[in-house]
Amino acid sequence: MKQRRLRTRVSCVSLQKVPAASLALAAFFLLGVFLGRSLAVRCAETMGAELRRYLDGYMALHAAGGFSAAAAWKTALCFFRAPVLVFILGFASLGVALIPCVCAAQGFLFSFSLFCFAAGLGEDGFFLLLALFAVRLLIVLPCTLLLGGAAWEASCSLAALSFGRGKRTKAVAYGGCWPRFGVSCVCLCFGAALELWL
Repeated sequence: MKQRRLRTRVSCVSLQKVPAASLALAAFFLLGVFLGRSLAVRCAETMGAELRRYLDGYMALHAAGGFSAAAAWKTALCFFRAPVLVFILGFASLGVALIPCVCAAQGFLFSFSLFCFAAGLGEDGFFLLLALFAVRLLIVLPCTLLLGGAAWEASCSLAALSFGRGKRTKAVAYGGCWPRFGVSCVCLCFGAALELWL
């Protein structure tokens, strides 16, 4: 009985430490994942052959060219695009609506890509899928939610200040956004380098 109470208290404390904004954005991400999976399942039959041709061409190009600055730029763009976008949207009241949309779009793109590649590669390509998506998902998603939670709260405060109809509201505080942005940039650079190496 005491162990059950202790577990309940620990789970309640851990849930209280996670900001509600981050949980809401994670729900939007999951919505995007479900939408991406449903569309990928519908397109699986027509995309299998196209994805195999794409991967064959990609492997031939990689074997001939090796590492390039263009590959580094594209990888960095894939890692930084969603986290930086939600961070910037935190400085606008429009971010109240657009930050959840960015999270849902990111979930959709991850899910759609993953399930399309899984359909094209079959069971043999499981480890290739891990190399393609694991690093990006494990680094980009937490950074997006970390920045998105603070940015969404700041954007909501800014919207309340802008559209408050003369009511006094608290000033918008961006102090918590900057340290998170710095930590996220370091993690994203590390993730991009790791994916290029893999």
